[in-house]
Amino acid sequence: MIKEKRFWIGLSLLNLVVVALFGFLMRSKMLFPIPFLDYRNLLSAHSHFAFGGWVGLALITLLLYDVLPKEQAQKKIYQLILSGIEISSVGMALSFPFFGYNFVSIFFSTLYIVVTYVFGWVVFKDLKKAAMSPVVKWLSLGAVASLILSSVGPAGLSYIIITKSTNSLLYRDSIYTFLHLQYNGFFTLTIFAAFFSYWIKKGFSLPPSAKRFTFFLLASVVPTLFLALLWHNLIIFYVIAAAGCLCILFSVYYFLPVFHFSLQKTFFDSSVARTLWTVSFVSFIIKMVLTIGTIYPSLGNAVYGARPVIIGFLHLVFLAFVSFYLLSNIVREGYFTAFRKVVAYPFYLFGLGVLANEILLMIQGLEILLKTNNPVYNRLLWGAAILLLTGALALAFEFYRRQSANKKAAGVTAAS
Repeated sequence: MIKEKRFWIGLSLLNLVVVALFGFLMRSKMLFPIPFLDYRNLLSAHSHFAFGGWVGLALITLLLYDVLPKEQAQKKIYQLILSGIEISSVGMALSFPFFGYNFVSIFFSTLYIVVTYVFGWVVFKDLKKAAMSPVVKWLSLGAVASLILSSVGPAGLSYIIITKSTNSLLYRDSIYTFLHLQYNGFFTLTIFAAFFSYWIKKGFSLPPSAKRFTFFLLASVVPTLFLALLWHNLIIFYVIAAAGCLCILFSVYYFLPVFHFSLQKTFFDSSVARTLWTVSFVSFIIKMVLTIGTIYPSLGNAVYGARPVIIGFLHLVFLAFVSFYLLSNIVREGYFTAFRKVVAYPFYLFGLGVLANEILLMIQGLEILLKTNNPVYNRLLWGAAILLLTGALALAFEFYRRQSANKKAAGVTAAS
C-alpha cells in the first residue's frame, strides 16, 4: 500500500511539471511569435490537465490513503480508478494543445468524468460504511458529492458546442458552476477531511470548533454558488448568496481557533511542512474573505470582468491553498527527507514562483480596473512562470532522487 501511494504521489508531481510547462508556454505565446501553438488550445490543455492530472489525481490519492480505512483503500478497483484518472488526463494533455475541442479531446474529457462517477459510486459506499470521525466522514462525502455535481458545468458547455448556442449567460453559468463546485467543494472539503483525519491520527481530539466549522463550511457550498450567478439580477439569488456569505463568516470564525491550535510545534515534525501548511490555510482564509466581497455588485462585476483578477483568485486557491497543502502533506510523510533533514530548495523555488505570480496578477488586475495597465507585466509574469516550472522540475527531481537513495540504503541495510 505504501509503494502504491508513493507511485501516485510521484506521478502527481510529474503531472505538476506538465501543468507548469503549459503555463510557461502560454506566457511565452503572449510575448513571442510561436505559430505552431494556439493560445486557446494551450489554455484548454493547461486547465484540464491541472484539474485532472495534478490536483484531481493528488486529492483522490489523499482521500484513498489518508482518509479511507486501510482495508478499503487496498481494493483493486481504486488502482483502476487512479489509472483511469491518469490515462484520461494524459489524453487531454496530448490532444488539446494540437486539436482544441475535437472528438479526441472530448472523448478523454468525457472519460475523465465517467471515471470520477465510478470513483464517486464506489467511495461513497465505502465512506458510509467506514468507522471514522463524523466530521471526517461528512467532509469526505461532501467532497465526493461536489466532484460529481461539478460535471453539470462541462455538460452545459457540451450543450453549447453541440447546438452552437450563442447564449453567453449559459456559458458563464456553466464555467462558474464547475469552478465553484471544484474549488469550494471538492478541493476544499477534501483538504479538510484529510487534515482532520491526520489530526485524529496524531492523537488529538477534535475541539467543538472543528465540528461547527465543518457544519458551516458544508452549509456554505451550495448557496455561495449563487455569488457567481448574480448577473441574472434575480432577488432570490441575492438572498441565497447572502445566506451563503453568513455561512462563510461563521466558518471562518470557527476555523480560527482550529488554526491557532494546529500551529503548535508538536503538530508538525518539519518546519518546511509547517510553513507550507500555514501559507495554505492563510490563503484559505483570504479566499473565504474575498468570496464574501463579491456579493457587492460593483466589486463583483469588477472582479468577474477583469481577467487577471479572476486568474489571480483561481491561482490563489489552486497554488497557494491546494498545492501548498498537498506539498506540505508530501513533506510531512518524509518523501523529501535526507539524513533527517528536508531537502527544502524546491519548495523555495516553487513558493517564490507562486508569490511572484500572485502579486503580479493582482497588481495587473488593479491597473486594468484603473485603466492604467502596463504591458511590462506580461514579461514579469513570464519570469514567474519560469520560476514555477523550475520549482516543479526540482520537486519531481528531488522526489525521485530521494526514493532512489532510500532504495539503495534499504538494499545496503538488507545486505549487511
